[in-house]
Amino acid sequence: MMRTAARLKLWHRCCGIGVAGNVAGHMARAGEADEHSVATAPAAIFTYYLPPHPFVVQDMLADKQRLEHFPVTYAVILLPKIPGACKVQIEPEMGLYADIVYSVDRSRVERLVPRRVAAFNDCSIRSLEGASKLSQKKNWGFGSKGISLRSFPIDSFAPGSFVDNLALVAYFKRDMQVYQYTVNAPVRNYLMFHEPLLEWIVECINVQSSQTDTDKSEEVFTRLAESDYPTSTWIALGAGEYTQWGQQNYLQPADETVIMIYDERIFPEGPSSEELERQFNDLPAPEGIVALHQTFL
Repeated sequence: MMRTAARLKLWHRCCGIGVAGNVAGHMARAGEADEHSVATAPAAIFTYYLPPHPFVVQDMLADKQRLEHFPVTYAVILLPKIPGACKVQIEPEMGLYADIVYSVDRSRVERLVPRRVAAFNDCSIRSLEGASKLSQKKNWGFGSKGISLRSFPIDSFAPGSFVDNLALVAYFKRDMQVYQYTVNAPVRNYLMFHEPLLEWIVECINVQSSQTDTDKSEEVFTRLAESDYPTSTWIALGAGEYTQWGQQNYLQPADETVIMIYDERIFPEGPSSEELERQFNDLPAPEGIVALHQTFL
């Protein structure tokens, strides 16, 4: 009950946005990009959750309704029951909570104000028959995303601020064996980070559109307006670098994952194996770590 109340409070008038391809090479490994292209910036943004308009009877179009299903949990991932869906994979990411500041006439987003960071699982369907847009592989209803219950408060996203001390890592447990799923990666090494990333996201919100039927990106600002201008957002900033095991293995029932954001000043070698086991047992994380533990059902 407490977790449900906390989750609802955290997401009140809050939308979910993701950044695709913000780790060099990730989109190609995930099967979402031209393998011959060289990424110098993220590929696009997408929406994975849009809160229903509070005062309007909702459009029953399936595409809009799909993104209004609240997908985020703290403890479980429910494997999709969508026909044609296969190869489901976790995407361990840093989640950024930010206020959305609109122009006076609400014709565009002016800026994002960062407030908190958390461990985030942007779980994704890698193969879905008939899907042409990224967002179609991102939200299959409750239990298709994950976020740590605890988060780090921040007052800046600038170089040299607290976020530069943070690193991301993920582990996987299958049949009582633990595997490293992503490499230990300082988040400052994202393909794009700090204020340039926030400015790029704002620009994408305002101008991104779907140019063709095969274009994986979609309009975002129009959808925010249809949701009565959400006042905040949890942004999935980009996936970590998969290990070989992580790249080759997809989710099965009873699999477990732990995703951790940790302070390198406190854990210069990363969290210990003892601390990892504590997180798989849902024990409180120490100072300097925020962690997400999920089981796949």
